[in-house]
Amino acid sequence: MTTKTDTTTPPKGLALKLAEIMGEVHRIGKAGFNENQKYAFVKESDVSDAIRPLLAERHIWLWSDTVEVTERNLFTTASGATMWKAHVLVAYQFIDGETGEVTPVQHYPGDGADTGDKALPKAQAMSLKYFLLKTFMLSTGADDAEGDEKVDKAAAAAGAAKGPLKITKGTQAGVERGGKASVVTSAQIKEIARLIGELNLDAAVFGDIVSKVAGVTVEGKTGKEILAQLTAEQAGDLVTALSGMETFADMRVDKPVDTVENADGDDPQEPFAVV
Repeated sequence: MTTKTDTTTPPKGLALKLAEIMGEVHRIGKAGFNENQKYAFVKESDVSDAIRPLLAERHIWLWSDTVEVTERNLFTTASGATMWKAHVLVAYQFIDGETGEVTPVQHYPGDGADTGDKALPKAQAMSLKYFLLKTFMLSTGADDAEGDEKVDKAAAAAGAAKGPLKITKGTQAGVERGGKASVVTSAQIKEIARLIGELNLDAAVFGDIVSKVAGVTVEGKTGKEILAQLTAEQAGDLVTALSGMETFADMRVDKPVDTVENADGDDPQEPFAVV
């Protein structure tokens, strides 16, 4: 009498399945391109399209839940539209449909900005994109985050406002006792001019931002005149505010902040010079 041997192969563990996916996808190319600012970016849809079929093939479901949402207005554009910024915190968990095995719940943040009703979905898409990129260690071919010089430049300009200046002899105009600059510095003006160009701001929007951040009168004044009346501390606060806006403008989900059309559907306003 012949005894039958059970040759049924046990299902793979969830960790092994996820590791297999890591081995199949290594890089997501920058298929998106921003014509206005001339840069390439990785689209959320490309990341999802690369990972989703590999999860489905292994009977893995990616569960998600937006557990935290905050929204606030950043500023008003020259055309009267409000730029909204949304922040989300999304919980993710991989669930194995064969074994019922699950991974620990992971939380990943996301931010998005828009003048319409797209700030929240942009934030959610940003969260998912970077959760998948980081979870599966996918390369985008982009430079290291530590190599971002914009933050270093902004920090240097802000530091020029509040850090002490060494005085070797005599007194210097615009410098208080103890070496602190009391008027806007050339380093700050240069950084503010760069940020205005990056953000494509027009005179009206820039004036409104300065008024809110520094609490000074800007009506009827040119860009140079606006900056000339600032203290170094006020200029430092302005650099910090504009740098925050620049961070939102760098988001790579659908339509970047700095390409948003005005309320009438026209092209963005032309930037103006302060130097």
